Amino acid sequence: MQHSVDEGYVLYNERRFKEAFDALYDAAAYENNAEAQYFIGLMYFHGDGVAKSVENAQKFWKKALRNGHIDAANQLSHISTSTKHMF
Repeated sequence: MQHSVDEGYVLYNERRFKEAFDALYDAAAYENNAEAQYFIGLMYFHGDGVAKSVENAQKFWKKALRNGHIDAANQLSHISTSTKHMF
C-alpha cells in the first residue's frame, strides 16, 4: 500500500519508520519537498528504518536547506560543530 506524504509524517511520529521512509522518499528526492527532505535526513542520521548514514542525512538536509527549511540548517550546523573535533 502506497502512503501519501502527509501519511508519511504521521507514520514517522508513530515510529513506523520503514513505512514513513517509503512514503516520503519520492517527495524528498524528486519533488523538492523540504519537509520530506528534512525527515528523510533525520531517518538517515538516526538509522530509523534505513541504514544509518550521516552522509545521506547531510545530503537531504542540504537539499531541505536550499528549499528554505530552517531546522535542516540547524541539523547541519550541529553536525559540523559536534564532529569537528572527533578526529
